Amino acid sequence: MRVEILEEDGGNPLIPRFPPAEDGIELRANPEAVEEIAAARQYLPVRNFLDSVNGPESAFVTSNVSVKSDLSAVISAGSAYEFASQATIVFAAPLFNWELKYFVDLCSSLKELLERDTSGTVRALLRISPCDFTEESRRGFCLSIRLVADGNSAQQAELRWGLGLARVQQALLFRSRALKQQVAG
Repeated sequence: MRVEILEEDGGNPLIPRFPPAEDGIELRANPEAVEEIAAARQYLPVRNFLDSVNGPESAFVTSNVSVKSDLSAVISAGSAYEFASQATIVFAAPLFNWELKYFVDLCSSLKELLERDTSGTVRALLRISPCDFTEESRRGFCLSIRLVADGNSAQQAELRWGLGLARVQQALLFRSRALKQQVAG
């Protein structure tokens, strides 16, 4: 998997908010609310990702998720279809959300874990952005994970994306265990 890390400086006028104003669904506190998310009802990998990343074993909480399927403009690369998703996460323990260094460390370890998969058909963009935390009336950071898979058919692209999303989920849970050990020890 190819992984790229971007760090936004806050120049973007559209700063994400947590919880997001549009739905305000907090899956950690209300796991059954996953049924209210269209992408989770339509795509099992999204549902599994949301259940896992918002679960009690995880050090993270999702802010939002979206999915998109397209006939790719990158036909010259040999793939005619793309399937993509984007999820935004924050740390479940608010104290980590105020420091950029925690997100930089998270991205570095995710990149290392995800690049072990040598498949060139899936790529991930890890974007660290400023984020407004409405309940705390404070600005911190969030991580958006954009995952794109290419395929010769829509089904192949979706399958590759689902496998890639499962890898991202595993990497986040692996990192969660390490964080919990760090905090406990």
